[in-house]
Amino acid sequence: MMDQPANRSGQADYQRFEFLHFDSQGHTARFYYQLSGDRVAPIRFEERLEWPLELPAPDQGDPAVYRCLGNIHRMLGISYYKSCCPAEIILHGEPLSPPEADFWEQVYTFGLGEFFYRNDLDPRGRVRFPRRGSERPPLVCRRPATERVLLLIGGGKDSAVSYEMIRASGVPVDLFSLGSAPWIQRLAAAFGAPHRVVGRQLDPQLFQLNRAGAYNGHIPISACIAFIGVLVAMVGGYSAVVASNERTASYGNLNWHGMEINHQWSKGLGFEQAFQALQRAQLVEGPDYFSLLRPLSELAICGLFARRGRYFADFTSCNTNFQLGDTRQTPRWCGRCPKCIFVYVMLAPHLEPAPLQAIFGADLLADAANLPMLEALIGLSGHKPFECVGSPEEVLAALSELVRQGRLQLTPVYPLYEAALAKPGVDIGGLWEAQLLAGPESAFSPVWRARFDAYLRSC
Repeated sequence: MMDQPANRSGQADYQRFEFLHFDSQGHTARFYYQLSGDRVAPIRFEERLEWPLELPAPDQGDPAVYRCLGNIHRMLGISYYKSCCPAEIILHGEPLSPPEADFWEQVYTFGLGEFFYRNDLDPRGRVRFPRRGSERPPLVCRRPATERVLLLIGGGKDSAVSYEMIRASGVPVDLFSLGSAPWIQRLAAAFGAPHRVVGRQLDPQLFQLNRAGAYNGHIPISACIAFIGVLVAMVGGYSAVVASNERTASYGNLNWHGMEINHQWSKGLGFEQAFQALQRAQLVEGPDYFSLLRPLSELAICGLFARRGRYFADFTSCNTNFQLGDTRQTPRWCGRCPKCIFVYVMLAPHLEPAPLQAIFGADLLADAANLPMLEALIGLSGHKPFECVGSPEEVLAALSELVRQGRLQLTPVYPLYEAALAKPGVDIGGLWEAQLLAGPESAFSPVWRARFDAYLRSC
């Protein structure tokens, strides 16, 4: 694969990407960026966030708030940087220490791994953040007097499992989302907890560049949500920001140029630990950030969700419902994408056919048109799809349980299952039970581990 940026709308003419400045006045924050080059007129971008009106507005005169805004500034800049991927990154304002610059190079490299792959761009040594000086001392935050958490929700089953787990622990919980797609609102209403929403407005010039042929593709949106969530938690008096990422989010899609490419990199354990380390280095007594479901597979999470029938009508995992634009008329499940088929397979062993079909509106395993996607999900062809889906082992374990239940043998999927069993090194014995066990992977405190274990025992 070869890099050919000069042939795509003159991207090579933009040699610099600049982080200009930011300001947060009242409940509106603005973040400014610029693409520039020696032979072209600069393009200046403005991105806007609207903070939840129910919470105090961030005071950028507070040094800790200002530092969080600086992190959000750098994180949101990834959408504009990737349009041309300039060689030089320029930071105005506070300089980065070497560890901070290392962190941002990691985010802009691994977080854009899928983007680089799809656009034939070699990621090695591409991203260089300027660094100077020593590490800055951490700033002291005001720790809330009582424990209260902010749960990130995205409209799917994982959020529901985390919500039930937190509620069972007795810790007060509010909800948070970046944007409020209809299915996010619907699931939030089903929870019945206060819902804090940050509105986001990308600069329209970015879409113009994309239409003109600029580089485009996947960004680590979960990292954006993490940084924004921490600031919302800080000003709102929350002690922690809780995500719902599973252990197989750390399982990559493929290796390319010596680097693992993972669509879910910013949902993986590596990002979570790096993010926590950055927060500890910058803030004392700041809000914690962790994934409550990290020790679990998607198969185990679906088993817990299957016990909560009251949410069956109020969730979807199909990403056609969470795109930019009006999605109110979008079908709940497209029935064709990797996410639809994967979630169907994960839920199927835990539910009887009737409630399963009521959720999805069809039997996705009876449709031969879904076989090519199932081949990829089970590891028989290509690579793991670029979506938030789990490992081939999870799919194989789910299918093995459906075979045991006598529900797979008469479907078009059964020959695929047999072909997967014939692969060298595949051992189906105990795979279902192993996927249901909680693993040691986690980045949360011993207190939350005890709460997590207690909830699993109660189920």
